[in-house]
Amino acid sequence: MLIAQTVLAVLLVAITVIPFLPIAHGFVRMGEFPRQQILIVALACLVLSLASGGLLFDRWFFVVTFSAIALFQAWFIAEFTRLWRKESKHFDPAVDHGQRFRLVASNVKMSNRDYAAHIRMIEQADPDILLLMEVDDDWLDGLASVLDRFPHRVDRAQENSYGMAMMSKFRLDDVSVQDLLTEGVPSIFATVVLDKTLRFRLYSIHPEPPVPHRGTEGRDGETALISLKIRDERGPVIVTGDLNDVAWSKTTRRFRRISRLLDPRIGRRMINSFDARYWFMRWPLDHLFHSAHFRLVDMQRLEPGGSDHFPVQFDLVLCHDPEASSGPDEAADSDIDRARTLVQEADERDDEPIGTDWEK
Repeated sequence: MLIAQTVLAVLLVAITVIPFLPIAHGFVRMGEFPRQQILIVALACLVLSLASGGLLFDRWFFVVTFSAIALFQAWFIAEFTRLWRKESKHFDPAVDHGQRFRLVASNVKMSNRDYAAHIRMIEQADPDILLLMEVDDDWLDGLASVLDRFPHRVDRAQENSYGMAMMSKFRLDDVSVQDLLTEGVPSIFATVVLDKTLRFRLYSIHPEPPVPHRGTEGRDGETALISLKIRDERGPVIVTGDLNDVAWSKTTRRFRRISRLLDPRIGRRMINSFDARYWFMRWPLDHLFHSAHFRLVDMQRLEPGGSDHFPVQFDLVLCHDPEASSGPDEAADSDIDRARTLVQEADERDDEPIGTDWEK
């Protein structure tokens, strides 16, 4: 029993500590994902230790260890509960005036061919702006009947699981489709024109995922590059997509400090969008960050329609004046330096995009 207790304690400590190593590798970075699961396991071990009257985990060392792990993991997760102060200001129709719109972002999973389920999801949600990831030509053809409702379209259908499409009922100006740092991994940028006076810049991204046998330079570099680009923006901005990173990771936190964008989930609730197939292994991978010009009306998770991701829906109001309940910390010089280093490291790679053979 002592050996099993020790192995479990060491394993939980290792998974908790390893993500803080300064190594851009999937084996290290993936340890940031299951903080909720680690918290639950640590609490279960702690409860068993206290409830068993010394029959299980009978040494004080285990009680202290499991308590410390639970508290440490809870610190990261608490930000996404009502215990924390909100960042995004909730829309108040009495004082806030602007243009309301609904944005839905969905990673369809390229090999998934349940077009009918996604058509139902789009019809029920009725978004004004729809972002689709992992789309190939078959997906665009399969959704053609419902995509006709969007007069403004930008798409880069691809066969490597990084295809992307942006659909909008509002006019799209200054459109740009770029492979930022990795050839074959596109991003779509556009200015969404809501009316004569209100418009915002929309960045749609889908960087590479972390895997145990590859580095995360591509993902980390792309996220860093977007944050540096947005830092120079002065108008309303939204960044959305499957970032293949959890909301509490150090790379996402650095992204928010540099970009100064708000996370509407902070102070409200978490939206675990992946993995839709396994209820016990879920974390927030699909995100929306926005400048203080927006007010939050509602946010929710939609039906996955056969994908391994749940689509996410955000109802927002773009107002003329920026206002927020709170915001991320100011970026330090070390944040900027680190972001530039990540961009350079990613740009110097000559690798095929991660996972291009997963959907074959």
